[in-house]
Amino acid sequence: MNWEIIISAIVGMLTGGGVSWLFKLKEDKASSQADVVDSSTEAMNKMMELIGSQQDRFNKIIEGKDKLIEQQQGLIDGYKSALEEANQKLKSLEFKVGENDRKISGMQKIIDNEIKERKLAEDNICFVTDCQLRKPRLGTYKKEA
Repeated sequence: MNWEIIISAIVGMLTGGGVSWLFKLKEDKASSQADVVDSSTEAMNKMMELIGSQQDRFNKIIEGKDKLIEQQQGLIDGYKSALEEANQKLKSLEFKVGENDRKISGMQKIIDNEIKERKLAEDNICFVTDCQLRKPRLGTYKKEA
């Protein structure tokens, strides 16, 4: 019977020690997991703060670009209206130039015809009033006053 008590004492010690050792392991594991969770939580909080600050920076950059785009659009609209005005003035001036060219062409024809008629008149002029050789007869091209 002594052997039975000794064996049961050894088994009890081993079993009790093993159970407490298992509890100790679970405790250590839970503690380390809690530390990891705390570290992860801190890291996540810091990351969220960084993400928030980056988002604010990006929003400011986007707002600045939006303002720049609006300013450039205003300049483009101004340039378009100035270009349209310039085109209208150009068309008007082109019309006037064409009109003046037509007038000058007409005047040039009149001047050329007048020069031709004067040259013809100078070649055929006769100062004798009663000249029979005169062609056309004096008074043929009389202008009415």
